[in-house]
Amino acid sequence: MLKRILVCTNFYPPFFIGGAEIIAHHQARLLQKSGYKVAVFCGKHDDSLRHYSLTRETYDGLDVFRVILHTQNYQIGNNFRNSEVDDAFDAVVEEFRPEIIHFHNIVNLSLGIVARAHRHRIRTVLTLHDHWGFCFKNTLLKQQEQVCNDYSKCGECLPELIDSRGRHLHIRMRQDYIAWQLAKVDHFVSPSSYLAATYVKAGLPAHKISVISNGISVDRFSHIVKILSPSVMRFTFIGHLGFHKGVHILIAAMKLLLKRGYLGKVCTVNIVGAGAMADELATFVKTNQLDAAVKLWGKVEHSQIEKVYQNTDVLVTPSIWPENEPVTILEAMAAGIPVLASALGGNLELVTDGVTGCLFEPGNAQMLADKMVEMAFNRDRIKSMGHQAYKKVANNTLKQYVRHIIEVYEDKEQTPITKYDERKHIILCSGEHLSPEFAFVIDQLYKNDTGKRYRFMMSDWIEPEDWQYVDLVWIVDNNGKERDLHESMKWGRSLLVPQRNQKLVELCRRGQCGLFYADEIEAEVCLQYLIARPSVLAALGQNAKSVSEKGITNLSIALGGLVR
Repeated sequence: MLKRILVCTNFYPPFFIGGAEIIAHHQARLLQKSGYKVAVFCGKHDDSLRHYSLTRETYDGLDVFRVILHTQNYQIGNNFRNSEVDDAFDAVVEEFRPEIIHFHNIVNLSLGIVARAHRHRIRTVLTLHDHWGFCFKNTLLKQQEQVCNDYSKCGECLPELIDSRGRHLHIRMRQDYIAWQLAKVDHFVSPSSYLAATYVKAGLPAHKISVISNGISVDRFSHIVKILSPSVMRFTFIGHLGFHKGVHILIAAMKLLLKRGYLGKVCTVNIVGAGAMADELATFVKTNQLDAAVKLWGKVEHSQIEKVYQNTDVLVTPSIWPENEPVTILEAMAAGIPVLASALGGNLELVTDGVTGCLFEPGNAQMLADKMVEMAFNRDRIKSMGHQAYKKVANNTLKQYVRHIIEVYEDKEQTPITKYDERKHIILCSGEHLSPEFAFVIDQLYKNDTGKRYRFMMSDWIEPEDWQYVDLVWIVDNNGKERDLHESMKWGRSLLVPQRNQKLVELCRRGQCGLFYADEIEAEVCLQYLIARPSVLAALGQNAKSVSEKGITNLSIALGGLVR
């Protein structure tokens, strides 16, 4: 039997608690109660503490290692790879010696910890909570309320990003790096069939994904005694007050209800949470003098959430992004509360229209308002729906959840130590001072099938063992890095170098080990040529290896110190 499990997540209670953090904490505690030794590795946002310092504490009976992150770590260009976090993770692994590492959301921590786990030959499992693995927004939302259906067109939302070194990178390079690391995960857990299907569409192999509900503390919520309100129907929103959660749709629906004379007389609304739209909600309530009809609870600690459900008749989930398996829906159903939800994503697996609640068209405020009125005038139906909602989740307990997770851990045939994804190799980009034209070349390559055969990554992103999957080293500034040139020659990899560096051009000519380019157009042409001709790539690489083995050149001398 396995004994030691390390749970990894962006954040961990009591800091920044969202659905993923709640699940990670439940999982860790339940595994420990099941006889496992469990520790947690997570991030903690605190600009006042030393950057990347590692703290250790005991929380709820668990050893928790927190690496200190600063605001800069949450920018899109800096939030997917961090060598300092990777090193801190290594230190925790060396001390704790886990046999299983279970990842949750880690995109704001570092994807490099997956590679480090793989290097240690530790079996890994990753629970998917949203779309971060292939969408930099997490939400799949494009302009306004449009849900993206083509995961290869990230450039339409963000053509390029700038990393902490000021390098201009195409957004697909970020996605390539994340996909490369996810390919090293042994097994995935998806709480909903919907989310599993989206990741398969994005490239994960279906056989590596198990659909396992996050479960819910049914006993905790089923014992809630509701405070009766015979005069009005109380609708409650619980969550982040953000655009993707459909708060603006709820506001629009409340305006319609107010205009029709129903808000405050037939139904009231509880708003629980904090976020960017809190001020807009407060203004709406104040302007229309709705203090009695719309109660703004603010953020409520999860340990106190029962108070909210005691005052709730119907949970409202108006999200315009496809949710995975909302914790609030599971909790409400366990409390015998029906749900009024937008008809998309994992909501469709939980809410059966007319049985456990009602569904409405995403983004349709008029339909939401109509459904609220319909439910408010049908109390007997609400009671029946609440009963059916409870029945649907009654057996979906946390105990059942952890039992299924342990089955994944113990099934060695299901979760072998993964080999790298060899279907796509790497074009390694070496350099520090990248121009916007560099991102343009990547964009052009991705617009045709040629570029999709490879993953484009910066040389400082890969682990030493990844070099075996590099086919080409592309010097993307004037000099590149001396280390990369040495490695490329040693491994026998073809070079693509800038014509303005005559030393590099001479190296390619003398060794017949690469091509050179004058501008971004020529760089694109050269890449297209080499990608389309594997035999040429191999021959140039073999020449590079011969040069290295015969000792014909010592790069740092022969190149006159022009490489770094």
